[in-house]
Amino acid sequence: MMTDGRYFRALAQAASDAGYDVHVLDFRGHGGSTQLADWSFDDLVDLDLPALIAAADCPPDEIVLCGHSLGGLVAIAALGCGRIPPVRAVILPATAPWLGGSWRRRALMAIYREVTRALGKAPIRALRLGTADEARTYVAQLTGWTRSGRWTSLRGLDYLAAARTVEVPVFPLAGDRDWMCTPDDARAFAANLPAARPVRVVSGANHFTLVSRHATELLAQL
Repeated sequence: MMTDGRYFRALAQAASDAGYDVHVLDFRGHGGSTQLADWSFDDLVDLDLPALIAAADCPPDEIVLCGHSLGGLVAIAALGCGRIPPVRAVILPATAPWLGGSWRRRALMAIYREVTRALGKAPIRALRLGTADEARTYVAQLTGWTRSGRWTSLRGLDYLAAARTVEVPVFPLAGDRDWMCTPDDARAFAANLPAARPVRVVSGANHFTLVSRHATELLAQL
């Protein structure tokens, strides 16, 4: 969220150097993908990640997905809903939905929702918070999870219930300086995944440096 595939350059290079074929996805509205006016989280689950799996052109049991934050939620939702076949493993750095939570989180998401609704998009680039603006429908859906305490699709599909059916090995990580997905957040989400390993806490990492500066810790999961 708020960035694109360039953010994964160090991790992608390290994985390539280790002998892996690497594919980096730009979700719609990000990086080199089509800059659509509006889209939802469900579009990423139903269309974008399945397109990446198809482009990989190899047996699913040879694929390791590394989904950071939003990407991790997309990976688990797609697996749970059968949008993609079971893969070899999923690495989940800093991944957990904000369901309810503290009044500070709820207030932050309410502000995010109202600003996006007023402007028709989340002005991430103008605010210098990242490299990609976010779509109105996506932000409404994201912030709706915090309001309702439920992780659902726009059609009412319960993604959390679907996640509980995912039997693919999952390797969650969290940074000890990450306020967006604390180690406790990561543990609470991983508790819903039947094949999740214990959350690995990376010292000195925040939400973003967990991927950009700690490629070694992530590759150790492979």
